[in-house]
Amino acid sequence: MICPNCKAEYVEGFTRCSDCDIDLVARLPLEPAGPVHDEYVSYVPVTTAQGQLETGQIQSFLESNGIPSEVRGEAFRNVYGMVVDGLGAVDVLVPKEQAATALDLLDKADHGELAIDESGSEAPPESEP
Repeated sequence: MICPNCKAEYVEGFTRCSDCDIDLVARLPLEPAGPVHDEYVSYVPVTTAQGQLETGQIQSFLESNGIPSEVRGEAFRNVYGMVVDGLGAVDVLVPKEQAATALDLLDKADHGELAIDESGSEAPPESEP
């Protein structure tokens, strides 16, 4: 018997955890295999990346701006190590609530509207006189 709270194991015959004062169970429920997200957060795609380098750059950029990201559709690329005519491309996903911010940042980066200042953070480029 096992306590579902503190995971203490008991011999047969015991029915309650002496520390937590809750009923013991025969088995603990299986834990999810993948990353666990808050059940109220849903991820949406914001861009498609064509290779591992591009994927890493996009994810690093988003995460450095406080936006968590995930990748969907890696199977072909992981097995064959390449992208051919879009086959093997991946979708980069962010929390739905941060999608607009992520799209705005990615658009600014694509158009060269962001620059790295001396402190290492993104800043608008200086205008020329």
